[in-house]
Order: sequence, then C-alpha cells, then structure tokens
Amino acid sequence: MNTYFIVAGSLVIGTVLVHCIRGGRHVVAPMLATTELNDTVKTVLYGCWHAFTLLYLAVAAGFYWAAGDASALSLAYLGTGASALLAIISATVIIRFKQRFLRLPHWLMFSLVAGAGMMGLVE
Repeated sequence: MNTYFIVAGSLVIGTVLVHCIRGGRHVVAPMLATTELNDTVKTVLYGCWHAFTLLYLAVAAGFYWAAGDASALSLAYLGTGASALLAIISATVIIRFKQRFLRLPHWLMFSLVAGAGMMGLVE
C-alpha cells in the first residue's frame, strides 16, 4: 500500500470539497448572478466548473487505485503531472492578474497533491 498516494488522493478530495463549497459560494454564485456576463459565457464557465470537479475526482480515484495496485502506477503519474501543471497554471494566472496568493489557495492545494504524488512515485 502506497501511503503517499492515499495522501494525494485525500488531498484531491479536500481540494474538490473546497472547490465545491467555498468556490460555489464565493465564485459560482456571484458569477451566475452577475448581469455583466451573457448567458452563453455563464453556461460555458459553469460547465467548465463542473467538468473540473469530475475530472479532479477521477484523479483522486487514480491515486487511490495506484495506492493498492502497482499495475495502475500510470494513473499516479498522470495525477501527479496534472496536479503539477494545475499548480503552475494557477500561479501563473494569479501573477498575471495581480491577485494575492493567499486569497486564491488552489495553487497551494495542487502543489501539495503533486508533492505527495511525487513522494509516492519515488517510494
């Protein structure tokens, strides 16, 4: 049993919970309520929000699977790489739009998942 992959999967679940609960309240609700975006833009953004949720849950499943089955190691590579890329993209967007890193913590959450995944890959 690869404990680091269990940790990575659990961090993904935590990230998804924050994404759904806090993000739903502080990002999605205001976005849907605004009149500054047309309905097509809102629909696309809302769809992307849910697509991310489902895809990141699949990353968690991949980590959990790889934790107990060495033949599924490629799923851990995929989840680790995806999380590292998400961390890089998130940090880049925060810098680009001059936001505060502590106000948008998803970069840190993705980094922790990628770190746990990397630890599991070298175990």
